[in-house]
Parts: sequence; C-alpha cells; structure tokens
Amino acid sequence: MVQKGGDLFRKKRTYLILLLICFIFIPLPKPIFKQPYSTILESSSGELLSAKIADDGQWRFPEADSVPHKFATCIRLFEDEYFHYHPGINPLSLLRAAKQNWQAGKIVSGGSTISMQVARMARGNQARTFWQKLIEMWWTLRLEVYYSKEEILQLYAAHAPFGGNVVGLEAAAWRYYKRPAKQLSWAEAATLAVLPNAPALIYPGRNQQALLQKRNRLLEKLAQNEILDSLSLQLAKSEGLPGKPHALPRECIHLLNRALSEGKEGERIQTTIDRDLQQRLNQLVHRNYLQLKQNRIFNQAVLILDNHSNQVLAYVGNTAGEASNHGHRVDVITAQRSTGSLLKPFLYGLAWQDGLILPNSLLADIPTQFGGYAPKNFDKQFDGAVPASKALIRSLNVPAVRLLKNYGLERFYDELQKFPLPSINRGADHYGLSVILGGAEASLWELCTAYKGLSESLRKTPIRNYQYKSDDYAFPSWSQQTSKTEVKQNKKYQNNLQASAIWQLVENLKELNRPGQEQGWENYAGRRTIAWKTGTSFGLRDAWAIGVCPEYTVGVWVGNADGEGRPGLTGISTAAPIMFEAFDLLGSSSWYAPPLDELYQVEVCEQSGYRKGLACVNVDTIFVPRSGKKAPLCSYHQLIQLNQSGSKRVNSNCYPVAKMKQHSYLVLPPLMQWYYRKKEPNYKLLPPWAEGCQVESSQPMDLISPEQADQVLIPVELDGESGRLVVEVAHRKANATIYWHLDDQYIGQSEGIHSKELNPSVEHHTLTLIDQDGNSLSKELEVVE
Repeated sequence: MVQKGGDLFRKKRTYLILLLICFIFIPLPKPIFKQPYSTILESSSGELLSAKIADDGQWRFPEADSVPHKFATCIRLFEDEYFHYHPGINPLSLLRAAKQNWQAGKIVSGGSTISMQVARMARGNQARTFWQKLIEMWWTLRLEVYYSKEEILQLYAAHAPFGGNVVGLEAAAWRYYKRPAKQLSWAEAATLAVLPNAPALIYPGRNQQALLQKRNRLLEKLAQNEILDSLSLQLAKSEGLPGKPHALPRECIHLLNRALSEGKEGERIQTTIDRDLQQRLNQLVHRNYLQLKQNRIFNQAVLILDNHSNQVLAYVGNTAGEASNHGHRVDVITAQRSTGSLLKPFLYGLAWQDGLILPNSLLADIPTQFGGYAPKNFDKQFDGAVPASKALIRSLNVPAVRLLKNYGLERFYDELQKFPLPSINRGADHYGLSVILGGAEASLWELCTAYKGLSESLRKTPIRNYQYKSDDYAFPSWSQQTSKTEVKQNKKYQNNLQASAIWQLVENLKELNRPGQEQGWENYAGRRTIAWKTGTSFGLRDAWAIGVCPEYTVGVWVGNADGEGRPGLTGISTAAPIMFEAFDLLGSSSWYAPPLDELYQVEVCEQSGYRKGLACVNVDTIFVPRSGKKAPLCSYHQLIQLNQSGSKRVNSNCYPVAKMKQHSYLVLPPLMQWYYRKKEPNYKLLPPWAEGCQVESSQPMDLISPEQADQVLIPVELDGESGRLVVEVAHRKANATIYWHLDDQYIGQSEGIHSKELNPSVEHHTLTLIDQDGNSLSKELEVVE
C-alpha cells in the first residue's frame, strides 16, 4: 500500500511538473506591446532627422536594435543587479519586498526584476494586487523562454516611462539631452536609469534634489563596482540635471510626411540622407527665403541625388516659413508643376540622335504660327537663324517648337513615356506643341530622376562596353529599404537616348555664357563643370534649375505654392543661384569621358552647321552620333556666278562664261534673312543682278505680320471705332520697291521699310504684293472683328 501511494504521488508530481512546463511554454502575444509608436526618420548614419508623435500622444520611439552599454550597465545596477543570473524572477528580491510591505503595512516595493517590469508594462500596468502579481510572474517566465536577456533589456528600454509623455530611452535621450542614447555620458545615462522608478522627478524645478541624490548614489555604485574611477566619478557628479524638454529635430519634415503618406507610420525609417549636408542645405534655403520673400516669393524645393548610388542625399520639400498661409507644408518635390523649358534637352538629344539636325545646325527663329498657336521667345525678339546648340542654351522657344513640329509631336510624346516622367500621361493631343514650353506638368522628383538617368547612362555605358540598362533611369531611393512597388515601377523605363547624343547634350549644357535675358552667369564662372538647364513657366509662376555632373544631380524649384506669379521669378535669376550654392556644398566632381565607340566624324559647313554640301567653303570636322552621318546636307549655301569685279550677279545669258567668278554665299529665306541681318551685321547680301541678266525665280519676299495667319482680328479702339490691320513684309533686297494690292485694287507702294496700315472690311480678302523685279506674293486673309 505504501509503495502504491508513493508511485501515485510521484506520478501526480510528474503530471504537475509537465502541466507547469506546458503552462510556461504557452506563447506570448505577438507583439507583446500593443501601443502605437512615433514615426522616426533617421539619417544614413542613424541620427534623428524628424519625428511624429504616436497616435496616443506619447513620444514612444520604435524599439532599437540594441541598448547602449552605459545605460544597460546603469539600469542593471539600479533595478536588477542579478539580471543575467535569474530566470526572470528573483526569490530574494520578492522576499525582501514582502518584508518591506509587511513592515510598512502597505505595498511599498514589488520586488520586480527588469523582466517582471517588462511583463507588467506589456499588460498595461495593472493594479498591484497579489493575483496580478502571480499573472505577472507567469508572463515573466514565458518572456524568459521566448526572449533572450538582451531582447528583454531592449523591450524595457523602449517602453519604460521617463516622465511626462516621454516613453523609452531613445525618446528620453533626445527630449532631455538633444542627442541619441549612444552618445550619453555616464551621468546622463545614470539620470535616465533612475527615472522609470520615479518618472515624476524629471519635471524642471520639482524634486531636483531628490533626482540628484538618486543619480549620485547610482554613480557611486558604479565606482564601487570599479566601472568609474575616482576622477570620472567626481566629473560625473559635477554634471547638471536636464531642464525643460527639448523639441525634437525637424530637419527633414517634408520627407517625414512623405513617409507617412506611403504607409510607414510608426516605423523607424533609416533614410539615405546625409545629415550634415541636409543641415547646411536647410540653412542655404532659409537664407534665400529671407531674400526672396521681399518679392513675395515664399516657396523653394531642393533635391540632391548621389548618381552612383542612386540615393537621395538631401531633401528640402519646401521652405520653413513662419506663416502657414503660404503653403510651406506642401512638399513641392512631389508636386506637379509646369515644366517650363526643362524638356527641351530631351527633344534636342533625340533630334541629334535621329540625325534630324547636327549640334550647330541653323534653326529658324522667326514669327511662327501653327493653327492658333503662336509661340514667342522670352525676350519677344527673333534671331532669324540660330545654331541648335545656342538655341538650347539660350532656351529659345520658337526654334524648339519648330523643331518639335519637324520631329513629330506624337513621336516625341511616345519617347517621353520611356523616361521616368509618369505625370506626363494625357496624350500628345492634350498637350500639343506647347508641351516643349511648359504645357505639361511634372514634379521635381521626376525631372531630377530623368536628368540623373541621362548622366548615369553617359557615365556607365562606356564602362559596360556600350550595353544599356534601364536601371540608369530608376527613381532614387530615400529609404534604406526599397519597396517592391518601387522596384516594379522602375522596370518600365528605358535608355532611349544613346550615350553619344547625351554627350552632345552635356557638352552643350555646360556652357555658362548665356546671352539675352539669362544674365548672371558670370557669378558662377570658374567653378566646377556642370551641365545645367533652367526653366520658367508661363506667367512667371515656376522657376527651375537642374544641374548634373558625373557624381551628383541637383534640382531646384522656386515659386509660390498657390501658383501666384511674380516679376523676376525666372529660372536664371532665382533658381540657378540656389542650385550653384547647393553644388558648392558637395565634394569634388569629375567630367564625362566621350563615348568614342558611338561617335563618328562628319564634315560640316561652319556657317550653317549642316553636313558639307557642294557650295560649302569653310568646313569643320565634328563628332556626331551614328545617324549624324546621314543628316541633311547644307541647303543654305549657294554658288553664285559674279562678274569679274564681283559686284554683280550674272549668268550665261548675259555674260561670258570664261570671265565669270564663282563665289559661295549663305542665302537664307527672306524672313529668316530679315531678322538675321539685325543680329549679324556681317551677313553678306547677294549682289544685284547685272543689267540684262535673267532674275532667278526664287521667292525674295515673305510676310512678317500678321504672322502667316489665315484669320486676322481687327481690334475695337477705346472710342468704339474699328482699329487698323498692320501688315509687314520682309524683302531680300534692302532697296526693293513693293507694290501693294488688296483684292486686285492697288493701294500703294513701299520702299526700304515695308509696312502698311490697312482698314479692310470684315470678310475674305486677297493681299497681293509685287516687287520691281516682278516677283509676287499672295495671301488669303479672313478679317474678323
């Protein structure tokens, strides 16, 4: 009987032990803490940039990967000296606490270990009762099973209260000492270690002496354990206590808001931002804000990219203005704005790659109208003819529109879809020819990515043995963790510009001497080599400047978030200076090596810029993309037969062939010539015909105004009477006489300056012009009032 009773007891004991073990191994909830976290934005080196308070109003940072050594040492000595030696529950501590509570007649000590405190915080700090203590101990044993001691210490450091609405070590370090926990001194770490035990002591001006005594006793304990020497102890005790909590940094607030909008709330986000560069860029933007706001220009955005790593180095989404009614909260880096002239380099690069033009091919810069669209240059002037490279760096509008018409609007739109410009997606007909002058909208983020792609494609292609990869045009990363959405999005873009065409572009855009309205380049002469482009939208609403070198891309937008235009708000005067100042914050840079395997030598006419024709005399040799070998021959030069003195034009009908002299002339169409002569006084006109010689049948006249339109509008004057229609004509001969006819009725003649005011009725008319050589020009006009 005794033997059977003993076996039964052992069996019950075994079952009880097994039941207890199973009870201990019941998994804990995941995660064990349900409270919301603050959203933390960190630099590439882990420094705090910005933060957003948790939804429950607490500054509670997400758990860190580790606990700094000084705080870990302090908290163990203060709270749980045998933390690494017990299984989560210290029986001696419980007995000591029970004795203290018995003597005091109330609960004055819980005898809790760090593990037990973690369990209590995870359960929401339940009331201190015997039953809750048992549940807390059960949680503690399970915590020790599923978590290592280091992980438990991390949980404690992340969730312990540190006074007010400050929860967790990292939040406390920033709120009370304005730096990360890993940079705390022994005195600071000791101060924070004693706070969870009595968080109310931290309030400035209250219980400071009690807090000081607690801290100093802990410092003395550190010395007793030979962690601090006598001198270090003395210095640590001499340090003051923290005062009023500091505001957290707001160095990259727009990027923080972007992270929140992308679903990263409550996360610790390590970005690619260089904190030192970000701080200096913030100061630069603020200096310019103080100056620009005098002209009621309130907003700026600056983006700096590292081309090699495809990462964001600095991100200023807007100015940090003191007034909230100027749109300072808007992240302009992601906002869609009129692109101004920033798409012109892509058009010129595609035209050069296609062989449609060569780098210095003459383009017409004359009054132009396509249907109801009549583009104008920024300065309202015309050059007549201008080399393509000069048209690009001067950002002339008329040559760009005419080039787009020649290249093909639909074709250009299709090519744009291959660049990382997803905002330009409404179809070619929606934008029309104005797409090249700012008729489309894109963000600074997209445009900087596209320009960065040009740079990377040119830099990498020779290194990759002329293999093209789409990742050159991938959107840059601002977070250390690239999302699947970003990877998928970046696969759609292509390298549709060859390195040879991009090389022509950057060599062209590095020119800083910009005439006309684009003054101020002298301020930047002699600095690093940068290929850059400015843009200004219609109505002076958006000012842009984007620059690239092999290492960096810098993009700047200046304007007003509400779209208000301001006088002087141009890319060259407001955005470009900021861009160059931003480049000055960066390290040294190199320049691109020419992609020699894709470049071919072509003989070109020096004056016209087209491939050498039979009439070209002055010839140059340049490098062009492959298709440039098939570019159009020069059609502007003509071989003209002259008499022996070279003063008259002749032909075989009126002059002996043996006595003729042949000379090459640049002969522009009449309208191009009329404007070109104003800018180029050395332009040589064709000599007059010798008497009795046959006149060539080429058209020497062209309309200047009304700009080749089929329909003209007669304005109504202030007195209610109909206004006058002004007609201007260009003639190749400076002293030509033109006879004017309206509906076959002679209305007068003009010499030298060919301009007349007409008062036609509101109906269809035919205007006929005849010069003294018999050349005629007719134009159908529909007059409307």
